[in-house]
Amino acid sequence: MKIDGFELFLASDGTFKLDGGAMFGIVPKPVWEKYFKSDEKNKITLGTNVLVIRNGKNVALVDLGMGNKFDKRLEEIYEIKRSKNLLQDLSDKGVERSDVTHVFITHGHLDHTGWATSYNHEKIEPSFPNAKYYMQADTWKEIKEPNQKTKPNYNYLNFENLEDRLELLNGDEEILPGIQLIKSGGHTKGHQMVLLRVGNKTFIYFGDLIPTSAHIKPAYVMAYDLYPMDTFTKKIEILEKAFEEQWTLFFEHDPVTPTAQLTDVESYSLKRVTI
Repeated sequence: MKIDGFELFLASDGTFKLDGGAMFGIVPKPVWEKYFKSDEKNKITLGTNVLVIRNGKNVALVDLGMGNKFDKRLEEIYEIKRSKNLLQDLSDKGVERSDVTHVFITHGHLDHTGWATSYNHEKIEPSFPNAKYYMQADTWKEIKEPNQKTKPNYNYLNFENLEDRLELLNGDEEILPGIQLIKSGGHTKGHQMVLLRVGNKTFIYFGDLIPTSAHIKPAYVMAYDLYPMDTFTKKIEILEKAFEEQWTLFFEHDPVTPTAQLTDVESYSLKRVTI
């Protein structure tokens, strides 16, 4: 989509699988299976929808997929499948590594930070040599000081040799004209969303606050969320605004419906849109 000097499109790092029950928390399986069919291991297939925002010389990426720094055990756990990786998909769509100026990281989990770094021979380097990486200070603290529950959610190779590229935020902040990072909490303490206002249109990238279109109802909260009541409350707040102003919604992990608009704030009905 091109609008008022901005170009928006999605790139992908393929698909992976997670436990369906964990993805939907207290929602019963007969309900969530209307949206996602599980395999014999109770896993469901999820997407890695990376938002690209281009405006003049600025090229911003929102989250960075799974990456390629996995050992064999983790590859088997997550069942990653891709015909091409994120860097290849970006290149095919006209974005080279050196073009990227801003990387917005919603939070530090391994399925959102995979291509923050990559191997140059045997050395790990930032994947985007001309970019600054933006995350909440709370996210960086969560990465650096995990506990037994949170540690498995991170791949620490994704942050190796990255520290001098980081821009740490403390709350909401406009990074570029029209592009605001909004701290939401909920999934993690430092989780943030990306809000883009262009002309009379507004776009929001939820990250893991609302990972798929099937999670649109406020009570559909993942078991992975560390602060589920914060997720519940923030979803109600943000979706009321999204309905009133007819925002375009981006769902990072939805393999079928990555973008939609809310058509009813009581039933939380959606209509699929394309960009």
